[in-house]
Amino acid sequence: MEYGDMPCENGIPTMIAWSHGGHEVAIEGSWDGWKTKDFLQRTDKDFTVMKVLPSGVYHYRFIVDGQWRYAPDLPCERDDTGNVFNVLDLQDIIPEVLNNTNWSEAPPSPESSYSNAPFSSEDFNEKLPDLPPLLQQTPLDQPSSSAGSVETFQKPLPAVLNHLYIQKTRSSQSMVVLSSTHRFRTKYVTAVLYKSLKNLKK
Repeated sequence: MEYGDMPCENGIPTMIAWSHGGHEVAIEGSWDGWKTKDFLQRTDKDFTVMKVLPSGVYHYRFIVDGQWRYAPDLPCERDDTGNVFNVLDLQDIIPEVLNNTNWSEAPPSPESSYSNAPFSSEDFNEKLPDLPPLLQQTPLDQPSSSAGSVETFQKPLPAVLNHLYIQKTRSSQSMVVLSSTHRFRTKYVTAVLYKSLKNLKK
């Protein structure tokens, strides 16, 4: 009996051989509850069959020319009634290809896979992009739609929402005016904060 070197998706490839003569050799085992009988193929003087089995311990027996037999040169056990079965232990089988693999030494990634160059001093000296034109005119600097209207500001553009603005055209330098506009369903809510510069200096 020989074990396959490569693991299969559903189990371990296992070669079982019979070398004790006969014209027709079959095998049955506990791997499927003794339900099926697989015939071995003749190779020179031996008979062989390949089984793909999950990890575990199995009992099996050969049927040689219609008679139950066991291979004395393979592991075997005797049950309470005196019947002898060969034993197949696949619990500790580790495929050779896995034993020869050094998992601690992973191959390095090719340099071509790295496309981002590191930052240089020139990157930090570049001029910052200009402020988009839509954000240069703050809502606080826009004229009112009408002098006697309750609506103080025009409908804001979507680009100016959720930003904090400071009023820059106010003639008096004693106060800072901040505003932020948010949309609530179909309405626009603008919050305006007036802060004295004297309190800020203190």
